[in-house]
Amino acid sequence: MNKVLILNLPGLVLKAGSRWYNTTKKGGATLKYYPYPWFMGYTAALLKKNGFNVVLKDAVALEWDENKTLDYIKEFNPDYLICEPTWVSIEDDKKILNSIDKKIIKIAVGNYATNFPLECLEKTGVDFVAIGEYEFSVLEFIKSSDGQLPKNFISKDKKEFKNPDLVDPEFFPFPERNDTPIEYYNEPSCYGRNIVMVSSRGCRLKCDFCNVECIYGQHAYRTRTAKSVVDEMEYLKKNYKFDEIYFDDDNMVAKKDHVDGICKEIMRRKLKINFLCMGDGLVDDETLELLAKAGCVTYKYGLEHLDLEVLRAIPKPLKPERSLEIIKICKKLKIRSYVNLIVGLPQSTQEKDLKMLQEVIMADPDLIQIAMATPYPGTTFFSKAKANGWLITEDPSYFDATGHSPISYPNYSAQKIEETFKLGWQMWYKNVLWHKPATLWFFVSSELRRNGILATGKKVLSYLYKIIS
Repeated sequence: MNKVLILNLPGLVLKAGSRWYNTTKKGGATLKYYPYPWFMGYTAALLKKNGFNVVLKDAVALEWDENKTLDYIKEFNPDYLICEPTWVSIEDDKKILNSIDKKIIKIAVGNYATNFPLECLEKTGVDFVAIGEYEFSVLEFIKSSDGQLPKNFISKDKKEFKNPDLVDPEFFPFPERNDTPIEYYNEPSCYGRNIVMVSSRGCRLKCDFCNVECIYGQHAYRTRTAKSVVDEMEYLKKNYKFDEIYFDDDNMVAKKDHVDGICKEIMRRKLKINFLCMGDGLVDDETLELLAKAGCVTYKYGLEHLDLEVLRAIPKPLKPERSLEIIKICKKLKIRSYVNLIVGLPQSTQEKDLKMLQEVIMADPDLIQIAMATPYPGTTFFSKAKANGWLITEDPSYFDATGHSPISYPNYSAQKIEETFKLGWQMWYKNVLWHKPATLWFFVSSELRRNGILATGKKVLSYLYKIIS
């Protein structure tokens, strides 16, 4: 029986499972976060269901270095290795892949493989590259005995390909969770120990900075049935210990019947599980009310900005007043509101960004995330940035939404964007310290539950240092 190793390659760059490639601030992060590698998890479960000897290892979450990773590969001695190299980490990924036994068949998957398949094939030295959603095509390839490649595969001898058919998420078994360090996949906005799920794929919006289109080939929105989703919730409750479920969908509320149906099914079964979901600013009041009744304790959404000119440039069809109103509605429903904000978007200025940050903080959300606009290769934003001369570098280390800005506008320099990013976080930290004791206690108590007194104490000191500095 063929042995398959599905490996999230090691390093400080968040790779598989992440919608944006940022570098883990090892030792300096206030909160540690690793995203669950969804495509890899579903691929592992699918292959296991079909009788293959499969192991999923997340070297990023395990914090393995290159030597530890290579030792494990040698020990497991797989016939196939499936990995997700990224444009941001390509040099480190290439070094590891070129150190692996040549007899092991290596398959590259993910965003980089999808958007730059020929470059990925050449730079990484893998045997095959799979484009797009790859779970079923990997299964087809490993099961094949005639040597014929799936239509979305390329190799040194086959450079032409076709995009795969979009996958119906209802056809997957539950993702593999026992091979991975499941306790490491903690969304910072969840309380205590959480476990992750998805109920859909894709999004109804077409934000030009988003990586969703890069892997799916389009913003196609597909959903699982309410029964399937709630069955998995019950399975998780029975088999794992956790405080909350995090629905890590690209957009759980993109189809009203879908999210409302899940809420009604949870209530019909009288299932008592707290959960958080990722949504958008187009959600209606009825859905928010159903979410609250079903057990949703945090609603997370991409507010992004409040300036209409900036929103049109993304483009994102949000109404600023509605984006802020959702915060008030969540407070009324006793749901924590978590808003994602971006500084340095096209058509913005430092003045606009600082005004937006002040207005959002005044609206009193419970949690926020601030990122710098980053045009990842393959996105429409990257093409725009290159065409307009906004890119100041293509050094992969600068494509980090929480580190450096690779873009500079005539009226808004990269240096000013980075300055605004830091000012925004300082504004938020001070606001939490002086005006939001509930939010401060949420983080402290959550970290105590996850990591104990010593680790929490270190993070509190790190938090206070950021406020002072």
